[in-house]
Amino acid sequence: MVYSVLIYTLRINNGHYSTILCRITLFRPGKKGIWLLCHWVPMYLLAHVMAGILIGLVLAGLVGDRRVVALAALGAVLPDLIDKPLGHIILSGTVDYGRIYFHGLTILFLVVLAGLLLYHYRQRIGLLAVAVGMASHQILDGMWHNPVTWFWPFLGPIPRHYYPEGYLQDAIWRQLSQPSEWVFLFLVIGLFAVLYRRELKTVVNRLASPPARRAVVAVLVLAVIAALAAGWRFLL
Repeated sequence: MVYSVLIYTLRINNGHYSTILCRITLFRPGKKGIWLLCHWVPMYLLAHVMAGILIGLVLAGLVGDRRVVALAALGAVLPDLIDKPLGHIILSGTVDYGRIYFHGLTILFLVVLAGLLLYHYRQRIGLLAVAVGMASHQILDGMWHNPVTWFWPFLGPIPRHYYPEGYLQDAIWRQLSQPSEWVFLFLVIGLFAVLYRRELKTVVNRLASPPARRAVVAVLVLAVIAALAAGWRFLL
């Protein structure tokens, strides 16, 4: 008999803490004992999304609203979606770091405060679900090991980091080449297809019209061109 469970933990790698996903597999080959295997999977973008979905499912069971699943998943990935391009592209000359403002408690506190106000006056829990997802991202990234960033701005400015040229492109390529991310991608697609099947059916019906089909084709073509332009260095 085999039992598997996914847990998040921290592992020290060359003196630095990094968050990883650990799958513990317990199996009993007979009656002589239990064997334990631990499979380490790096924490990438879709691993955060998957964590947000699991949290969202718990919240959906508590509040009876399926929409919080998508919102918690959005919150779980929002820090990377904002901080990485902001830190490595826009602020590359001053910070050059992918864990900045949305990886800190200050922004999280403001989102929680806004969520509480929205819930108090409008009885809407969506922003709180986003905040819970953001909190999970910070926990899984182990931000307490970087207190200056986590407690920004109270412990001073975020220090300057130095990365080799092309670091962001290399990070994107590592993301795309991770088998675990493709597994999570199919899991996320499957879960959303089941949870939001009625909404998806409505969207598909709307896309059945010729103008909508042409618009979808145009968007896909532009997306392919953008992907090729962004990843040209890997295609040469």
